[in-house]
Formats: sequence, C-alpha cells, structure tokens
Amino acid sequence: MRKKGWLIFAGLLAVVLVGAVAAGPWAYKTFVERPPEPVLALPSGAQPAATDVNGSWTVQPGSLVGYRVQQQLLWEMVDVNGRTDAVTGGAEIRESRLVSADFTVDVGTFDSGRPGRDERFRGTDVMDSASFPTATVRMNTPVDLAAIPEDGAAARLEVPVHLTLKGVTRRETAQIEVQRTAERVDVAGTIPIRFFDFNVDPPKPPASLLAVQPVATIEFLVHLAKG
Repeated sequence: MRKKGWLIFAGLLAVVLVGAVAAGPWAYKTFVERPPEPVLALPSGAQPAATDVNGSWTVQPGSLVGYRVQQQLLWEMVDVNGRTDAVTGGAEIRESRLVSADFTVDVGTFDSGRPGRDERFRGTDVMDSASFPTATVRMNTPVDLAAIPEDGAAARLEVPVHLTLKGVTRRETAQIEVQRTAERVDVAGTIPIRFFDFNVDPPKPPASLLAVQPVATIEFLVHLAKG
C-alpha cells in the first residue's frame, strides 16, 4: 500500500510539474512582459497641406524611433519592442523631390519597459552604446514626392537608405508612408534588418531558455516642419 501511495504521489507530482512547465511560457508572456506597443503609424486627423513641400525640413518633438523583435521561450513567441524620442535630423526637398535626408538616434535611450533588457541592449554584445552612441539613417538617392496628395491623404513609398548601426553601414530599404498635413510632413515606416549584418550578437539568457530571433524591425514616426 505504501509503495502504491508513493506511486500515486509521484504521478501527481509529475502532472503538476508538467503543467507548470507548460504554463510557464504563457505566464511569462502574460504577467512578466508588458504588451508590445502598436506599430508606429501615421496619426489620424490629417489636414490639407498649408505650405509648399519644397524646402528644408527638420525633426519635431513627438518623433519616435523603435525596434521590434521576437523572443522564443520554449514554444511561446514573445514580441518585444523599445522606443526613444531622442531623434534629430532633417530632410531637403527640391522640385517635389526628396534629395537628401539625415536622421540620428541616441541608442542609449531606448526604453523597453525592462531595465535589465535595456542594459543588455546598451552592452557590448548588442549596440555597445558606449563606443557607438548613435545610429543614423541617411538617404541621398532622389525620391519623387509629386504623387503625395495635398489633402492629407497618405502615400506609400519604397526608399533606399544607408543605415549605420554599431559602426557598420549597409544599404537597406525603408517602406514608408508619407502625408502632408497643415504645415507639417509626417513620415512613418519600417526597416527590416538582420542582427549579424551589423555585428550585433542577440542576448543569450541563461540556459538558452529565451532565444532572441536573429531578425528585427526598426520602426519610426518622424514629424517634420520647415525651419
């Protein structure tokens, strides 16, 4: 009887342990990680354009740059994103053509809601913000903007850019949406990247229980005004 009792106890314990392991990834995703922020997108309520599109445009307050990446905890996928408003720069438009653009981001200011993760993000394996404090996006291939409506409607464009992360510059493609609204131009878009292309080694948590996927998406929402 005692042996049978121990077998029953062991069986119940095994069921509990299996249940705990099965629920662990879900519990982590539900109670530990904050829900990811929505993808950065153009704001609603655009107004008809009130100024000529040509001229020098600079980044305005409220602009944001972020990253989005997936982590896999056993069989559960967890979306993670971080953001910063420490973005500066501007663009030059002549004869309805975007002739140049240059944006700089302070990589040491990204906030994902998890201080430990943000510290690793700034570390030498990932962004090494002490040695490479900024990331840049530059564009010098003219892009025709004549098709962007003046009534506040958005237009989609594909723009070649030079992206510099951790001291490595590569030619990438930005998928963007542009809208003219009042005296402002708003630009929202994404740039997909592979970490290893920029000498970024995704964090490896203990026991490799939480694997960071090797690809990420850079997101941005930039407000531009003349001046």
